[in-house]
Amino acid sequence: MAENDNRRRAAVKCERCGTIGIVYVWPDGTRKPLGQSTLCECSEPTLRELEEELEGDDLE
Repeated sequence: MAENDNRRRAAVKCERCGTIGIVYVWPDGTRKPLGQSTLCECSEPTLRELEEELEGDDLE
């Protein structure tokens, strides 16, 4: 199995500046933005994964 097979994609938001983007997330918690070296201009971004909770009618 290749090293990249264990990663997943996630939408994240920088809690400092509000920038939203997509990152790869590895099982050890390492995150790397897709297609760029950094997600935002913050020197130490605090990234929070965004989740969308779907309810009954939204699943149809």
